[in-house]
Amino acid sequence: MAEYREIQGAAVQSLASSTGTITGQIWYDNANGVFKLESFVPTSVFASGGTYPVTGRQVAQATTSATSGFAFGGVNAQPGAGRTNASNTYDGTTWTGAPTVPQAANHAGFGTPTAAVAAGSNSYPPIGTFDNAYSWDGSTWTTANPMNSYGRTNSGAFGTQTAGIVVGGEPAQTTSREYDGTSFTAGPATNVTMSGGSSGAGSYASGAALAGNPSTQFEEWTGTAWTASTASPTQNAYGFSAGQDSDNFLSMGNLPGGSMLWNGTSWSTDAVLSTVRASGAPVGGSTVSSALVVAGNDPTNTNLTEEYTGSGPVTQTITTS
Repeated sequence: MAEYREIQGAAVQSLASSTGTITGQIWYDNANGVFKLESFVPTSVFASGGTYPVTGRQVAQATTSATSGFAFGGVNAQPGAGRTNASNTYDGTTWTGAPTVPQAANHAGFGTPTAAVAAGSNSYPPIGTFDNAYSWDGSTWTTANPMNSYGRTNSGAFGTQTAGIVVGGEPAQTTSREYDGTSFTAGPATNVTMSGGSSGAGSYASGAALAGNPSTQFEEWTGTAWTASTASPTQNAYGFSAGQDSDNFLSMGNLPGGSMLWNGTSWSTDAVLSTVRASGAPVGGSTVSSALVVAGNDPTNTNLTEEYTGSGPVTQTITTS
């Protein structure tokens, strides 16, 4: 049997990241102790993932990729308005239970699986908005400073644990909140009223938000202000979103005709969920290359997970089976 060196003309390299690799190259990820392959995905696709431990909707996420997920809170009654405080991590195959959030609610979430924030939203009983916030360090939830009288629920959110944005929500207003890792402060107003079911994605330096029900308004965040952008082709309130900046935004959810992908200039139709569903929640931290859709309503609550892989170059972990 021919060796890799004979086929490729070079030995497998030991690298800390995929920087400088080319399509078809196998390399050893010395930071994580696994072999990886640089490949190319011609068409975006959703694939079935591990069953989520809670059947529900509006489950917040601080997910960084389809193989590194973190989800928490949500609504777990159908019909009814019961809330869950469950949180779970995802490794690309299986969801594993993590310590519960101190407040059972459908939160606005942002950050990463090891450094996340659950902010505001509402609880039941009693039902109503609240400004409580909680910080996650990868093993423990702790109480954070509250949201400075935001008083809105079903909001969008994005950013990191030390630089985050919460925007939109019910009641419909133009307010937003910024988080610096310690305190929430009033952020710049959006150009249009954003209601419940708003979704956001990106970083504090560059992000975007899609307005909630019943709007198609789309706004980009520059790091200091909101600017009006091109409206989405279809309204997608309570949808799932992913994206790394204002030029890369993916809206997924109750879209039978396909997800909507923004490239900084125009919208295009993207992959269709196997189970089209609404009642999503913010998917902070994901990119338009790799994301998760967790739970939702189709029209009953579900525990399904779908993994999204965007078209283009992709790094895959090599496993045995």
